[in-house]
Amino acid sequence: MSFLQSFILGIIQGLTEFLPVSSSAHLVLVPYILNWNIPESQVFPFDVLIQIGTLLAVIVYFRKDLWTIIRAFVQALIKRKPFETPDARMGWYLILATVPAGLAGVFLKDKVEAAFNNPRITAIFLFVTALFLLASEFFSRRSRKLEQMNWLDALVVGIFQAFSIFPGISRSGSTITGGMLRHLERPAAARFAFLMSIPVMLAAGIFSVPDLMEVPNLGDFLPILIVGFIAAAVVGYLSIHWLLSFLNKRSLVYFAAYCVLLASAVLIISNVRPATAGSFDEPADLPAIALQADTPITSIVQITSDTTTHWLLSAASECAAGLPELALITTTSEVELRADLLTTVDFYWCEPLTSPAYAAVLVEEPLIFIVNPNNPLKKLPLARLNDILDGTLVTWADLLASCPNCYDTLPASDQLDLPIQMMVYPQGSNAQTAFESVFELSPRVGNAAIIVPNAAAMNDAVLADPSALGFLPQKAANEKILQVNLTDSGENYAVMLPLLAITEGEPPELARQWLACIQGELKR
Repeated sequence: MSFLQSFILGIIQGLTEFLPVSSSAHLVLVPYILNWNIPESQVFPFDVLIQIGTLLAVIVYFRKDLWTIIRAFVQALIKRKPFETPDARMGWYLILATVPAGLAGVFLKDKVEAAFNNPRITAIFLFVTALFLLASEFFSRRSRKLEQMNWLDALVVGIFQAFSIFPGISRSGSTITGGMLRHLERPAAARFAFLMSIPVMLAAGIFSVPDLMEVPNLGDFLPILIVGFIAAAVVGYLSIHWLLSFLNKRSLVYFAAYCVLLASAVLIISNVRPATAGSFDEPADLPAIALQADTPITSIVQITSDTTTHWLLSAASECAAGLPELALITTTSEVELRADLLTTVDFYWCEPLTSPAYAAVLVEEPLIFIVNPNNPLKKLPLARLNDILDGTLVTWADLLASCPNCYDTLPASDQLDLPIQMMVYPQGSNAQTAFESVFELSPRVGNAAIIVPNAAAMNDAVLADPSALGFLPQKAANEKILQVNLTDSGENYAVMLPLLAITEGEPPELARQWLACIQGELKR
């Protein structure tokens, strides 16, 4: 993720968190429409920080109301008259309205997570938001003020808030709808909707902070996060003020029409746009081979790999198909195995940190450096790479000045202004271990470092960011990626690393035949 992407998405979060058009939908759809492939490892911390930004905005905007409600609520409890004043009752209403969303988050979150990052499903739920907004206009008398609320109003609004767990259903839109269907005036429904968003957003932020602290190298990504946080907070504050003023005189039909248009555009785009290569999801494992009781299996091989080696699984499967007495599996969760027949093989790219009991070299695979297809960089001397890693060269303009011969054509002026965004892997992963073992360097790239979880994410991150510089095994590279030739003293410099098959002990004869077959396939 670049600073510009963070800034734009922060503005979008600030606007759409409070306007009834679904912030979750826009955070999915805007990168999809603009063809931004933001690394999955960056999505979670970014979403947490910008939501805290909008939480700060609503707390600051309603600080006087919140203080009045909290003070009245506490004083009423002390007097043992919890429902004595309208402000004390409002505190109870906010608690009651939070319960349905809290229950939905606990019991439904895992079931709806698959819908996130799916533009088509998000677009469909945007149509639901539009229906909610239209219902609020056509079935509401809009005759009651906020002071006339009762517990049933709060519960109904809370139930509507629970619908917003689905991406594309606006939290503010659904809660304003709930209030207006209880015949509250538009500004009153919106005011209660904003106030009741605070407990939910606060709880979500508190529960997310421990996970946020566990994100690897969060400090390296923090400057980009702060840009989005500030943009979300400032724009969120302004959007609250604007919407409350807008709803004094105007209808929610305008927002319903916007939701319909956006959802329709996304469905059209999704039908005409070809599927993009690469994904931040882990590649699917090979299907487990069911073991039949009458199958003459004499050897079972369970394979494990990560995305730096996943590309060789097709060769592994083909070789297993030629050995009928060998069963190849990737999981033991659904089959009962005889331990005396099982051999676990770990495919590992580069030298492991500790010496394995048994390791067979399948092939030598090159480590390559990659850049965005719009970057005309063709070669990179080792000395210049070291300058990038230690922070001597900061921007692409610095690299051009230091090595004009590295380019076949001059980069565009907007490319030169960008910082060199070095993409690295988590500490201890295969690819990062390989990098550090070759260059005898830890990722000393300062604030420019961006952590990506795997080779698939590396492909997508570099394709999405014209300022990116990354590395991975050659066979794991997307065909759209541009490879940069490393040079040393003017000559091409190849970094060849072993692809190993590691087992706890010497594998049985049938497994050795299988490994020999893979060697032959990979060397063709």
